[in-house]
Amino acid sequence: MDVTDEVRSLPDWRVLVVGGASGMGKTGVGRALARRYDVPVVEVDDIVEALLAVTLPEHLPEVHFWRTHPEAARRTPESVVERQIAIAEALAPAIEAVVANHVGTDTPVILEGDYVLPGLATPRGPVRAVFLHEDDEGQVTANYLRREPEAGPQRHRARVSVLYGRWLAAQARAAGVPVVAPRPWEDLAGRVAETVGGASTDTVASARTATTQSLPRSPAA
Repeated sequence: MDVTDEVRSLPDWRVLVVGGASGMGKTGVGRALARRYDVPVVEVDDIVEALLAVTLPEHLPEVHFWRTHPEAARRTPESVVERQIAIAEALAPAIEAVVANHVGTDTPVILEGDYVLPGLATPRGPVRAVFLHEDDEGQVTANYLRREPEAGPQRHRARVSVLYGRWLAAQARAAGVPVVAPRPWEDLAGRVAETVGGASTDTVASARTATTQSLPRSPAA
């Protein structure tokens, strides 16, 4: 086995939030960062599904909204965005509980999803966040087409995503949370890791030392 496969940069955060609207590349970068730091990913969609399973619409009407009003997804993009914001705000207590649990139990995790808000982040603290935003509707349409070719071009959905993404990005900047452009895709995970400062300096230094000591020395060494 290549010794570099065993060298991992342990995070000095306990929760890394990867937020942004749909179609921005959150899932891909979340998985890449999970491999980089050897930590699990919690998807906000799973929290939503759990809440839907144990509550009724009268308990959490906003969380149940898309199931009780499926036709609402075809309304104007601005109307859909207003509803998404309301859902994100309704989900905030549940998401905050998950974050608090991971901080309290000292178990690192990456939290990824459309409905997570930037207010959870604590600069240089146990909860870090980065929000991805692509402002080009054509690019977001292409992202959806690549991911879901059977659906054809989803221009309405892309418009919703860009508008909601703009709102999230503005909220993030106001809270001092970094906003990162998804492109170029090739180095996105590295750019996010550098932005949040995700590895312990001591751990990285120790890992580099261990790698150097385990490599064969050249005759001139």
